[in-house]
Amino acid sequence: MKERVISGIVIAVVLIGVWFFFINTIVFDIFFSALGAAACFELTRCIGLKNKFMQGVAIVFSFVWAMGLVYPSVCPLSAVAVLYVIFLALMTVTNYPDITFEHLAGTVYASIVIPTAFAMSPIIADLYKTFTFLDRMECKFFIWYVVASALFTDVFAQLSGMAFGKHKVTPNLSPKKTWEGCIGGVVVVFFLNLLWYFLYVKFFATQPFGLPLWFYCLMSPFMSIASMFGDLIASLIKRNYDIKDYSKLIPGHGGIMDRFDSVIMVLPMFYAFISIYGSVVA
Repeated sequence: MKERVISGIVIAVVLIGVWFFFINTIVFDIFFSALGAAACFELTRCIGLKNKFMQGVAIVFSFVWAMGLVYPSVCPLSAVAVLYVIFLALMTVTNYPDITFEHLAGTVYASIVIPTAFAMSPIIADLYKTFTFLDRMECKFFIWYVVASALFTDVFAQLSGMAFGKHKVTPNLSPKKTWEGCIGGVVVVFFLNLLWYFLYVKFFATQPFGLPLWFYCLMSPFMSIASMFGDLIASLIKRNYDIKDYSKLIPGHGGIMDRFDSVIMVLPMFYAFISIYGSVVA
């Protein structure tokens, strides 16, 4: 537990530092693209992909893919994706049975789906360039709001479950998760999000927020629930391959996928809702 707490503090300091000092810069973009590449490494290893050349190409592609989503004018993403998938298919066919269809499907998920989720962070931070009703400081708040919602839901769901948990949610998949814990996580994070909102508006915002308070209140439980599903999907993959952690990169926590599994689900969902609101309501 001591190791886990110390690692948690280090993670928090790094995330807050990157958010506070480097948001809307290429450092911020590289940071989240690198998280996607690290997650790709963990997942390809998890699924048993032993072909180092294919794994190496997948890791490099995952980083390039994430950066390309952030800077679409620089990289012809469609062409690169087509060539990459063809490469994976050829590698699978020419190296069967060392590389199976399961490896192919898992590598596509690891190198495209997961990095896309991480790339949503710098994309969300730049939404003020797309929607005129947003400004840079509100988009900066988005990142705190989304990442904190995911991570704190995990923390308070665990604490609530330890204190009040009796009824299992998915006993075969994640036996420690309880309905009482899930409800506790959603409720506590809802009030924390209200606190973040009012503090940020009072001390950091340079103009009134473009999104109404009701939108943030509505999004909070959605994000908490989505973060739990992200955690369950990551647990499903681990159960499928009978592993405890994706890696030992973060002492006491496991790997990038172990620590950021909930964020991976929440970032794309928040981006989708903002885009819908900006296109339909605003």
